[in-house]
Amino acid sequence: MINFISTYQHEIQSAKNHLLAHSQLITTSAGLIEVGTVGEGSPILISHGSGGGYDMGLWLGKLIQGPYRYIAPSRFGYLRSPVPSNPTPESQADTYAALLDALNITTVIMIGLSGGGASALQFALRHSNRCKGLIMISAVSQPVPPLPPFLRAIYPLMLKSNFIPWLLFTLAPQTVYQGNGVSRELFAQIKLDPEKMKFLEKLYKTTFPSTPRRDGMINDLNQMTNFTLYPIEQINTPTLVIHAINDPIIPITSGEFSAKTIPEAQFLKLADGGHFVCVTHLEKTMPVIREFLGRHAI
Repeated sequence: MINFISTYQHEIQSAKNHLLAHSQLITTSAGLIEVGTVGEGSPILISHGSGGGYDMGLWLGKLIQGPYRYIAPSRFGYLRSPVPSNPTPESQADTYAALLDALNITTVIMIGLSGGGASALQFALRHSNRCKGLIMISAVSQPVPPLPPFLRAIYPLMLKSNFIPWLLFTLAPQTVYQGNGVSRELFAQIKLDPEKMKFLEKLYKTTFPSTPRRDGMINDLNQMTNFTLYPIEQINTPTLVIHAINDPIIPITSGEFSAKTIPEAQFLKLADGGHFVCVTHLEKTMPVIREFLGRHAI
């Protein structure tokens, strides 16, 4: 147990140092926001998933690669981005626009990942003149059902503790992956693929430590379970939707709704891979994403 505690203390301090070293706080017309950037080229704005932060956005940028500048803000309540009085996806989308103003960026491709899909949709609706393209990856567009039993059981612990989620992942990472829809059989295959394992492990690290992300997670849960349908049929930007049929976190119905409702949306539907399909099936998802970016991120 002493070794566990020593390792934990080292890893959490290292994680905190890393988080502070790779982002900056920017004052915008809509308030303070934390942001990290990576790469050079056409700008791509990433609305990260629940439990993440700017580091999850940068993780996705490094996964996609290409000649792009990835701009990854921490959404409301995540890491150093404060929670405003009205922390809705609409308000978050307006904050994205204010961030682009502060960075002197006119237009972007928007990527919505998981729970970040709500504000990505709102950005495409509210700031359509600044959105050259929209990519929705395992992303919410409808009210979400209650969490699966496993995640519902550990969620309160994740909100109060850094150590318990760390210990769970350290001792039984496959349990965490299975809770996100990665089957035992698929995980056994992925363990033989060093690249996929590297990105899966780095994805987990974008949720650690968890307590600085607590306010954002609570807000996301409130927003997604009280989700009002948006008029996404009015979105007039090229759109790509990627979703796995067996996603237990954001059901496939969200992906299907986005794909059939947003005019001329391109839809990549995968049979398995769960919520982490962009990694578990990166040989299928990344070529499609890169081709889309190649056409629209000019």
